Amino acid sequence: MNTGWHNNLKRKLVAVLSLLLLAGTATYAQQKNINSIAQDSALYNVFDSFSVANTKVISIVHLGDSHVQAGYFPLATASLLQQEFGSAGRGYVFPYNLAGTNGPEDFRWNSTVRWQSERVVDRNKSPMLGPGGIVLISQNDAPTLSFTGKQDATMDNNFRRVKLLYDAGNTNNSLVAPDANVSIASVADAGSPTLNLATLDFPQTAQTFQARWEGTGNGQFRFYGAVMENGNNGILYNSIGINGAMYQQYNEISNTLLTQMAVLQPQLVIISLGTNEAYGKLDPLAFRNEIDKAVTLIREHNPNVNILLTTPPDCMKAVKTAHRKKVGKKYRTTYTTKYYPNPYISMVTQQIMGYAREHGIASWNFNAVNKEQKDRFAGGWAPDHIHFNVRGYQMQGQLLFEALNQSYTHYIQQVKKNSLTSNVQR
Repeated sequence: MNTGWHNNLKRKLVAVLSLLLLAGTATYAQQKNINSIAQDSALYNVFDSFSVANTKVISIVHLGDSHVQAGYFPLATASLLQQEFGSAGRGYVFPYNLAGTNGPEDFRWNSTVRWQSERVVDRNKSPMLGPGGIVLISQNDAPTLSFTGKQDATMDNNFRRVKLLYDAGNTNNSLVAPDANVSIASVADAGSPTLNLATLDFPQTAQTFQARWEGTGNGQFRFYGAVMENGNNGILYNSIGINGAMYQQYNEISNTLLTQMAVLQPQLVIISLGTNEAYGKLDPLAFRNEIDKAVTLIREHNPNVNILLTTPPDCMKAVKTAHRKKVGKKYRTTYTTKYYPNPYISMVTQQIMGYAREHGIASWNFNAVNKEQKDRFAGGWAPDHIHFNVRGYQMQGQLLFEALNQSYTHYIQQVKKNSLTSNVQR
């Protein structure tokens, strides 16, 4: 065999494959539309997990404000990801209805006792608010909760395992859950020595459960939410949003992010914040610093997590104008409302994208997508032109999935090309 000829052919094949790889990368860059993930190589660890999603549970946390709390936006993304990579369950859920606020409509909680609530946005709040940035509080010595998931909902509400996060303030309490095998463990490094995680294992798939605590005493019983798992591999999408929330508030109550890392153990954290900062006194550098605080805290407690920052919608500012008109002998005042672009939304967007670019973090510029597709979103706004209606949020969720899936597809193509090049070099 002519070794020189063989080596020469080998070198030519490697060169051709390298050119094809470069050409493919260039073509991908040219074809990459505005609905894309910047610095998407920062997501390659979680993309690697996506490629073997049938063998493991992949936890995702989607953290945000009112755009996330209502559920339509994150659940649209979640359902599409689970269709593509499998569903590991409903993920994090909280009794928003018992707290007197809105939440996803595919489940409901009930209780025989009265509850109070605290949120990260409240002026007077305790330092421990759990992974959802919200807590239910009861003084009852035997609090009860029941959960019912709706059938045929966007998300699969079937579960085989439920994890309940709570703090009874003592270690002498017990938990009873009919038809479930109950095990209780303390949560380390989460800010409270009496914080517990109860795991309820059910013999068969269910959509409803009841839980009753006994021996909690006369002190405060605090409930932080539940995580629903169906026993399958795939995506476990934990949607966490609080109306009015900002980066600063999640940073101030840092145990919220800390508990998310400890209990939910995400491989990907998606952060959709910035809208509320744009409607207050915005200091761009201070805002950028708050982004850095959140990212740093998350990485301190979960060094291997991938992070995706997103920018807010192209929200407007409403300006009301008074008009006085004489009707008979009296004057009547009427108002007209006009909507104008909020310049601070652009500043927030620039800071998020700039920070992500500087630190090599993946980012999705939904603000730019929203502007480019303004005709498509024309019927998707709520009357305040700050929030979307259901259709608008579902479009936003679909667009996020499409951007993620585009980057994932490119990742798989790169892996295959690198593997082919490596085989030829051998």
